[in-house]
Amino acid sequence: MATFQKRNGRVTATVRIKPHPPKTKTFDTLRDAKAWAQAIEVQFKNEKAQNFEHILLKDALVEYRDTSSVLKKGAKQEVTRINYMLKYMDCNRSILSVDKQFLVAWREWRLENTKGSTVRRELLMLAGFFTWCVETKLWLAKNPVKEVKLPSVSPHRERVISEDEIEILLPFLNDELKDIFLFALETGMRQSEICNLTWNRVFLDKKYLLLEVTKNGRKREVPLSKIALDLLKARKSKNKIKVFSYLPKYVSADFMKSRVEAGLLDFTFHDARHTAATRIALKIQVLDLCKMFGWTDPKRAMIYYNPTASEIAERL
Repeated sequence: MATFQKRNGRVTATVRIKPHPPKTKTFDTLRDAKAWAQAIEVQFKNEKAQNFEHILLKDALVEYRDTSSVLKKGAKQEVTRINYMLKYMDCNRSILSVDKQFLVAWREWRLENTKGSTVRRELLMLAGFFTWCVETKLWLAKNPVKEVKLPSVSPHRERVISEDEIEILLPFLNDELKDIFLFALETGMRQSEICNLTWNRVFLDKKYLLLEVTKNGRKREVPLSKIALDLLKARKSKNKIKVFSYLPKYVSADFMKSRVEAGLLDFTFHDARHTAATRIALKIQVLDLCKMFGWTDPKRAMIYYNPTASEIAERL
């Protein structure tokens, strides 16, 4: 039940309904206090009766975003997706009304102007959200996304940067970006892994470095070629803590500007990882390649190993 107390010209409302802990809030008027108390009483009674019709999709998404999404490694991307949905999806509805028809309509609307891979990631995020609603909050009995067909995965990039393109590009890169690019070609490391690398995880005498934070969450040891070792040794005196001073977000932007200045088209910094995998695959067996690149499934090698048909023909 609700009780009201007047203090210093304001009204404090307190709602007590077992098994919930008391909930209190202060208002300027008694009318506002009573309206709030009534809404809380309805919410508590519904939850006690396992009736969650009052839980709106927008409120559930906000709670999930602020308590669960922000703790994830990909928090920035997930928070951005949720904010987009809060703005453009019909979220002023009960989560109990979110069904296959509603989600299919959202999928088709998004596919009109967005890549299938993007929509697929959005639906997978929603699947995680509804699993949270089912298993953590106990608001739902089943996950509605499981009834929805996900868009097909977009074809993987198969862009390998040629030797000629590398030679043309290098003069347009500043000294540090040049080192980062060449290091990526030798190790296949992602730009964030390179930029966040610290000297305490580099073991020059044993010819490897340790990545403690990777995309899949597992530690990874990366063997170092002679060229990679020479690059690191040349940088040893530049900074006592970090190997490179570049922030990850600036690597792609500066790399693209240099590529455009060089008159080169259609490749990104991440294509250096494809290029490295294609080069290194010729030197080591596939399981060693997977170990080096951090792939738990050997099928991933087929995504990043991208020789041309002519190159394969030359080796026949």
